[in-house]
Amino acid sequence: MAEVALSEEQKNVVRRYVQAWRRWRPGIRGFARLEDDLERRADILVDGIAVDDGSDGPVIRADNKDNSFHAAIFGNDDRAISDMTPDELRQVRRYIIEGRGEMPVRKWRETRRDPQDRVGASAMARFPATN
Repeated sequence: MAEVALSEEQKNVVRRYVQAWRRWRPGIRGFARLEDDLERRADILVDGIAVDDGSDGPVIRADNKDNSFHAAIFGNDDRAISDMTPDELRQVRRYIIEGRGEMPVRKWRETRRDPQDRVGASAMARFPATN
């Protein structure tokens, strides 16, 4: 394991990334050891977040558990995360990378389905077909 000496500002980018991930992505990740890993100067932080202290790229060079979120934030891939609007994505990028503004509040969206699909499925559950 390589030793990576992050500046306080670089550590703050990592902290904001983790905070944004928790708010915007489904699932559970083991971020409890983040501060310990930052203190130990680990190059791979909790749950697969790879960091680099060089100045030629983003401090987070990869997220092995969520490539899509990493691509959306640091790769400027506007299509990597389908449930974020372009405005939300710009705000989250600005919050994580520059530390400016506030992270937008996630608006949970559900996929709209045809009402007939719901009625049909409900009716089928109550009245199973008999042969």
